[in-house]
Amino acid sequence: MKHTIFSFLSVGLMTLQIALAAPSQTTKHIKIDQFGYFPNARKVAVITDPQAGFNAAESFNPSTGTNQYQIRRWADDAVVWTGTIVVWNSGSTHAQSGDKGWYFDFSALTTVGSYYVFDVGNAVGSYRFDIGANVYDEILKQAVRMFYYQRINFAKQTPYTDAKWADAAAYEGPNQDKFARLYSDPSNAATARDLRGGWMDAGDANKYTTFAERPVIQLIEAYRQNPTAFKDNYNLPESGNGVPDVLDELKYELDFLKKMQDATGTNGFLLKIGNIDYNIVQPPSADTRPRYYVGECTSATLAGAAMLAAASQGFKLQNSLLTYANNLVTRAEAAWNRAKVTTSNFTVFETNCDTGVVKSGDADRGESDQKASALVTAVYLYEATGKAEYKTYVENNYTTLSRYTWWGPYDVHQHLAMLRYTTLAGASSTVVSNIRTQKSYMDYQNSLNNYTAATDLYRAYMSDAEHTWGSNDVRSNCGNMNLDFIYFNINATNHPQYQEVAEQYLHWLHGINPFAMVMLSNMNDHNAENSISEIYHYWFTDGSLWDNVQTSYGPPPGYLVGGPNKNFNGSISGFNPATEPAQKCYRELNTTNDIERSWQLTEPAIYYQTAYISLLSRLIGLSTTVPDNGFASTAIYTDALASDWQNWSWGGTQNFAQTTPVKVGSQSLEVNYTDSYGGLSLRKGTAINASLFRQLRFWVYSTQVREFRLYTQSADDSGSSTQVAFSTDANQWKEIVITKAQLGNPSAIKRVNFQIFGNTGSVTFDEIVLESCHTTNLVLSTNFTSGSIKRQTNGTIEANNKVVGNNLNATYDSAKSVTLQAGFEARANATTTFRAQTGGCANN
Repeated sequence: MKHTIFSFLSVGLMTLQIALAAPSQTTKHIKIDQFGYFPNARKVAVITDPQAGFNAAESFNPSTGTNQYQIRRWADDAVVWTGTIVVWNSGSTHAQSGDKGWYFDFSALTTVGSYYVFDVGNAVGSYRFDIGANVYDEILKQAVRMFYYQRINFAKQTPYTDAKWADAAAYEGPNQDKFARLYSDPSNAATARDLRGGWMDAGDANKYTTFAERPVIQLIEAYRQNPTAFKDNYNLPESGNGVPDVLDELKYELDFLKKMQDATGTNGFLLKIGNIDYNIVQPPSADTRPRYYVGECTSATLAGAAMLAAASQGFKLQNSLLTYANNLVTRAEAAWNRAKVTTSNFTVFETNCDTGVVKSGDADRGESDQKASALVTAVYLYEATGKAEYKTYVENNYTTLSRYTWWGPYDVHQHLAMLRYTTLAGASSTVVSNIRTQKSYMDYQNSLNNYTAATDLYRAYMSDAEHTWGSNDVRSNCGNMNLDFIYFNINATNHPQYQEVAEQYLHWLHGINPFAMVMLSNMNDHNAENSISEIYHYWFTDGSLWDNVQTSYGPPPGYLVGGPNKNFNGSISGFNPATEPAQKCYRELNTTNDIERSWQLTEPAIYYQTAYISLLSRLIGLSTTVPDNGFASTAIYTDALASDWQNWSWGGTQNFAQTTPVKVGSQSLEVNYTDSYGGLSLRKGTAINASLFRQLRFWVYSTQVREFRLYTQSADDSGSSTQVAFSTDANQWKEIVITKAQLGNPSAIKRVNFQIFGNTGSVTFDEIVLESCHTTNLVLSTNFTSGSIKRQTNGTIEANNKVVGNNLNATYDSAKSVTLQAGFEARANATTTFRAQTGGCANN
């Protein structure tokens, strides 16, 4: 059911909105991304019937008949898409979630709008979702704003926040952050240091140098990889200053880290600052407890150096911050030099600096982790300075990194640093090749192999062991690992699939999970109908004004919670993680006692948040380019059978090098059908993800009219897709275009079968390709040469010095962007076709 409880004056507005919204009855058993999908994305609703776990008593029997599922427009209930659901794994129960499931694939629906999924037989619908290029922009804004609420020593006031979350600056009193003292000498005023600024690490109010390393580096890399995703209008006090707000937030943390460095007087870094008890006070500004810091430690110095070095390379992209960026480099080099002294040139490391007196997390790091920080620092300092010292350190030590041989969803900032090194001028070609090769092997790690095998009903595979404390962080980074293949151009032929896999991890976090819940807090006003209502946090704790969205203010929007935790060791009535499926090991609560230990489930953290922001922002950057950037195609046969395709035909003979007749190129595929139901069957070694394409296109020639049936198979032993009839014309080439919708929207294509129907004889095929077919702009190079499409002064378009179009079907502008209109085709050489089509293809 929809939420109808809200707070104060918003009740009436919310009730009105719900009264007008569709559908009349909603079920959580139809799961969709509640924010929506990019137009060209794979879109699959997951329908579930619980069998085990907390909701096993619930039952949902979806309508499995033909065309019993619909996509309806939210505004007027108009049916815009109809289809049939497909059972997952032959009706088996998914052990990790305890659910049976079905898929409803509506990927071919690309029209911008607001919709819901409707089960005709049960007369129930899903939550709302949108389709559009900007469906995640507002979500990214709210996710970045989480850091604003995490700022220490900074007042949160209107108009930068709703009044319900306004608070004065916290920890500004005597013996607090401006005058924090060394924990081991608390009565000595001479140890006082000004350590104001920075972010609360998680649900507690402490600040750590080591814990900030991954968040800072991952966030600056997210900005570097897609700066246009981040805007300067997130309603921060700094908004409108010409700097993307994500950099303003990073600067707030970096300015604090500078103080942690300055406080040592040695260019090293203090380890952490915080409270020495768990006596929670709300709101934070009311907390008068003294604050203490832990002194310099090699782990902090190396983490600090890594952050400053990495951040410098992002900040230098802003001209107004170039001086600031250069200062970060200077500080990073000073910390590096300090670390060489305190570690005896990276051979001896302090690993027991944190005694636990300052709560709560143990900020120490072992030797291997400190060496990893040194390697990360060296990568970014080499990028910043080009100095041989840093290159030498990287190339002498990169193979000792534990993440070099196993690229799992942990310590992903180390992955980013290694991959970043492969892009730097002067890096050894052998080292570059070794790193890229190691990454190229990782299709088995939360990537293509699990996805293609449909291991996870919810389409975002993680092992049971990875459903641990902070599993939403792990899940976000599973998506990020797939995007690394794309950004660093590894395994290029699989880039569309990597993006699709990454999107599934995002969809899980947005509601395609056993709870049908968005894993971000309080997103009711940001297009989520069912989002997190309460989180473990010092400020937004149980019984306070900020306890729960349904009964009070609740927490602010945009906090990512920790998520399901199979290793949860608290005690909650009715919740036994030993008997719950891994994906269901989660409950909403925010008590602070050591019995329930709610922080193991619902606590947010800056590292969870940056992993999610990285995934979201990088996908935004790919949304218009992958998998369907203009006219994309994958050849099955063009002058020869394409790589990884085999001939599995029956009832005839085949010649893949026929020289006449030929439609395109120099050779065609001749089939002599000797059986009246024989088939040309072309098989792909690795099945193709069908969501990347909209149609199958080919040419066919015969001396007489012959009837055929075309169908595909998703596996060698699977049933056929919908069979589509086509015929030849006599003594002329005929182009056949069959849409994926006509084939019943198969999710994968393993075999393509051209079966003759009640006839025999010779038939010739040519240019068999799978295609997307969206109208596109072709941006041409400045210097046009023979062999490329080029512009002439009279307005015609030439290819190979032959006029193939004019201004009736091709236009260009001063930027030399050529727009090809419907049906226009230009061939630049024997193998390259630029095409633009409009009409039904984009929607079918």
